[in-house]
Amino acid sequence: LPLYSLHSLTHFDVSGNQLSGEVDALVSPSLTYADLSNNHFTSMHRFKKYKVSPLQTLRFCDVSKNAIQINATDIFENIPPNIEQFIASNNEIHGSLPEWLNNLPALRQFDISSNALSGEMPDFAVSISSLQELDMSNQTNGLTGSIPEN
Repeated sequence: LPLYSLHSLTHFDVSGNQLSGEVDALVSPSLTYADLSNNHFTSMHRFKKYKVSPLQTLRFCDVSKNAIQINATDIFENIPPNIEQFIASNNEIHGSLPEWLNNLPALRQFDISSNALSGEMPDFAVSISSLQELDMSNQTNGLTGSIPEN
């Protein structure tokens, strides 16, 4: 993609279009804001790590209201550690959330509602004390277990 050569690009919004295929939320090494919502994307690249600067990392990512069919583990394998808001609601993301999701100390908003997640709900309270909004509602496969108490 030619966008990779735009090293100063920090804000990227293509929401509400008819875009399709595979999406890469990190289209530029300096990107801090990516809104890819309300399109027809069916797959998502794993986050790629850019080591430009700790301050130049993706902080907001919205891929909601697409048709992304991918395992949750694959999406979060290289999620930027400074991400503050991650919204992936209304897709077809399946599987269980990985344990290393707890290594996101800046995460304030996490919305992965209306997908096909299964397994137990992670204990976000232990390591993501900054979390202010958590929405994991309406999973077609259903989360199991109990709500963590700690």
